[in-house]
This record gives sequence, C-alpha cells and structure tokens, in this order.
Amino acid sequence: MRRFSQLLPVVLLLASPLQGQAVRYEVSVVRGQFHVSADFPTTGKDTLFVSLPAWSPGNYEVQNYARYVHGFGAKNAAGEALHWDRADKDTWRVATRRADHVLVDFDYSPDTIDLSVARTAEDFGQFLGTNLFMLEEGQLARPAEVRFRLPAGWQVTTALKGPASGVYRAADYHELADAMTFVGKYSLDSLQADGKWIRIALWPASDYTPAVARNLRNGVAKMAPVQNRIMGDTPYDVYTVFFNVIHGPIGFGGGLEHSASQYDIMPAQAFADPVSGNLGDFMYPLLSHEFFHLWNVKRLRPAEMWPYDYHAEQYTPLLWWSEGVTDYYADVTNLRAGLWTPTQFLDNAIANIQQVDDAPEPWSVEDGSEATWIHEVYVNSSQLYYPKGSLLGFLLDISIRDATDNAHNLDEVMRALYTRYYRQNKGFLTADLLSELRAAGMPDVDGFYRRYIDGRDSLPYEQLFAKAGLVFRRNPVTSLFLGISAGPSPSGGVLIQGVTPGSAAEEAGVEPGDVLTRIGDIPISASQDWGAAFRARYQGKAGQPLTLTVQRAGRTLTLNT
Repeated sequence: MRRFSQLLPVVLLLASPLQGQAVRYEVSVVRGQFHVSADFPTTGKDTLFVSLPAWSPGNYEVQNYARYVHGFGAKNAAGEALHWDRADKDTWRVATRRADHVLVDFDYSPDTIDLSVARTAEDFGQFLGTNLFMLEEGQLARPAEVRFRLPAGWQVTTALKGPASGVYRAADYHELADAMTFVGKYSLDSLQADGKWIRIALWPASDYTPAVARNLRNGVAKMAPVQNRIMGDTPYDVYTVFFNVIHGPIGFGGGLEHSASQYDIMPAQAFADPVSGNLGDFMYPLLSHEFFHLWNVKRLRPAEMWPYDYHAEQYTPLLWWSEGVTDYYADVTNLRAGLWTPTQFLDNAIANIQQVDDAPEPWSVEDGSEATWIHEVYVNSSQLYYPKGSLLGFLLDISIRDATDNAHNLDEVMRALYTRYYRQNKGFLTADLLSELRAAGMPDVDGFYRRYIDGRDSLPYEQLFAKAGLVFRRNPVTSLFLGISAGPSPSGGVLIQGVTPGSAAEEAGVEPGDVLTRIGDIPISASQDWGAAFRARYQGKAGQPLTLTVQRAGRTLTLNT
C-alpha cells in the first residue's frame, strides 16, 4: 500500500448502553497503516477472547484478516499491561485480572487492493468492519456507537446509521462488520430514487467528471425503482455506492454487496471515458447486480449461512441462486429500466452460454456453489456459477411463464422466498426453493432440478427458448488443434514443453524437450506467430496427413500424423 507522511486519526467509537454495554473502538492511520484500539467491558470475567473475522460475507474466500495484525497489546483501565496469548489463528486470549474493562490495541497493515480488505492512500482510507473491528466471542449482540474525528478538509461516508450529534450507531456486531466506510478526500454525490436517498462516494474525485456523473446518476436512478417493484420492498433509508477507480496495474474489476451499500473496484480503462462520460460495458451490470443483492443474499439467504459464522467457511449448494440468479435480475433490471435494448439483453445471454459451454468438463451449479471457497484451477466454478446461474434464472422464468400463460413468473418466486424466509428471520433450503417454483406453476420441478441444477446435463436452450419465441441455433466452428504447449528455445526454435494426450502431436510421437522447426511446409520460429500461420494454411484440412519436423538430441526427425 502507499505510504502516509502524516498522522491521520480516523475513527472513534464511543459506547452507550442500548441493549447492553457497547464496545468502544478507536481507529487512526499512522504512516500508511491503521492503528486500532478497542475497549471491552469485562466485569466478572477472568479471560477475554477477542477475534477478527476470517472472511467477509459476500466474498466467499477465507482472507484471515488477522494476518495483517501486529503490535497487539492489552491493558486495564489504569494502563497496566495484561498477559495475553494466541488462542487460534484469529483469536487472542487476555487474562483480565478481574478488570471491569480491557483495552486491546494493534496495528493493521493492509498490503493489497481487494474488495474486502482495508486500504490507505495519501489522502484517503477505506475499510470494511470485518477488517478492523475485533469482536468478543459470544457477544455479537453488543451495540456500538461510532464517532469520526478527521483532519481538516476530510470527510466521512459510512453505511452506519446516523449521525446524531456526530455519532453513528450499529445495533450489533453484524451491522458493524457489514459497514463500508470511506474517509478522506473523494467525490460525494447524492440523488433520490423512489423517495429514498442514494449516495455515490467515488475515489479519486478527479474520475467523477460531470459527464461520468450524469451517466452514473442516470443508471442508478433508473435501476432502483425497477428492483424495488420486483421485490415489493425498499429495505433501506440511505443506500451508498462506494467506488474505487484504480489507475495502477490491477487484474480484476468487481463489487461486494452490503446491507445498505455496495463497494466496487474498476480499472480506470474499464470504468468510463472522462470526457464523454461513456461507461464501460461492465458498469451497469455491476451496479445492478450489487444493488439486487440488497434482497437476494444480504437478506434472503441460504439457511446454511443463517446466522453468519465469521471464523470459517459456510458451505451451501445455493450460491448459484444467490449470485447467478442475481446476475439474471441485474440483466432484467437493465432491460426493464431502458438501460439495455432487447438485443443487448440477448447478446449477454449468448455470452453466458458461450462461457458455460467453453468449460473443459461438465459441472453442476450446486457443486460449484460448494467449491467456491477453494478457487479450483481446472474449472473455476466459483466464477462459472454466475453465467450458468443467470441462464438457469432465465430458463426457470420462461418455464413458469409458459406453463401459466404468463400469469406467474420468477419475480413471484423471489418475493415469496423473501416474505416466507427472510421476513420470518430464517434462511431457505433447496427444498424450499423447489417448493416455491412448484407453487408458481413450473412443471416437472424435480426433473429439472435433477438434470440441470444438481445434475450436469446441458441446459435445454432449444426447448425452452422456443417457448419464449426465441430461436436458438448452434453454429459449430472447427478449430485446428495441434496439441502442444511450447516456449522459445535457446536456438531460436520452439521448445516443446507439453503434449496433450490424444492429440495429433502425441500421435506423431512429439516429446517434451523436442524443438519444433517445421509444420508441414511452414518454418517455425519463436519470433513469429506460427500458430496463426498454421491455422491459415491448414484450416479445413482436418484428417489429412501432416508432417512435423523436430530437433531431438542433435538429430532432425520428420514425424507423421
């Protein structure tokens, strides 16, 4: 992370008894790192166990925020040092000596740009509650009051409620942990949609040009009413879009949902043209997706994640619904809001189909949901359940509308789940989802589930798209494949590093370590795009004889395939 050149006090949390004694936190930024102190009430306790979460809900990856902690200490109200040790990877154990309060403090040094990791810059800081706020084990119901103390010229934007007399409040640790916060110098804008305020906090401020602001405001203002109507509820008073535009090297763009906000990161080249204000292609889908999470997953969520366990993975087979079907509703939102044309909507569905079909082996969305925590190397289903889940949402919606002569739809299923599970303070199971689909009129729910959700059958595009008046055709494309992985050799040729089983190269007898010098009549060297030359010369001639010339142990060999 970038360095600071000055001392920047950031956050002070003061407590008042709401439903119990609150924890008092104080956060500052010193030389590019956070310093955090937390005052825990400990009357009657011999030992205090305090922890940082291992992950943030919505970002299904164990981040182990404790790894950023150093300089941990503990003392009583008189300032006397208390003995402490580590209880596990993210928990500290403090001997209280029967003190009424224990003050713990530590430094926190973030080192990466990530959707769920704190960050500092020269005139800016951002964090998520899971990053910095330790919790006492077994005391998730404790409230917090938050006061910000900042240098002159700094501002604060947080998802916490308030302020009243300069104080922001969290009713419990879940609310505190979920609260995204910006401090420093950045752009802050606001608008009203459906009578509710929506704020846009964007850093750096220079990227929020008038033209960009016009298109961002227009998109958000149109999305919100559409989604409110879909769900029949507006579960926020103020919603905040937190946005980082990254001008340095970064290999991703994306967003993370929260109960009253979203936090998005985009590389500058994919964000917007600062002069015209034209937004990148991913911008409206991203904003709409994270906004729909207000209902789907932040409130309506799988039973396996009710309540949250901040210390370990919470496996569920339903992330395809929580994430993938949210993607479908993001697309539906953009269509209904007039931000997309029908052609754009269908082109996006085609792109999803291509992405799913390009997977090197069949997989199920339920398996992908369970495996999301490990980021598989061969088939990264943690990403693929987004497009496949979106397509399943599309096909389920068509099935219900067709079977009921358009009297019912998937919107009703989403609202029914929201009412019967979230509003009853519980999560839902796969059996509950199937029951709601059945109640909405979808035929053969169990067969569809076995084949396409739990199963690995190819999705029934031809059959179901036809019911919506859409003609689906596959256009097979033949691409030549030699079956080698290669790199440059010291001699200037192409060094064979691997040979694909069953390929033409394996049939010819090519071996790792060979230096490829010719394919048929095409000379090969590492300095040319020999793959393009090979395809141009031999496209349409699959099955015909081909010779490969290689150097092996000082000999020239001509191999036939």
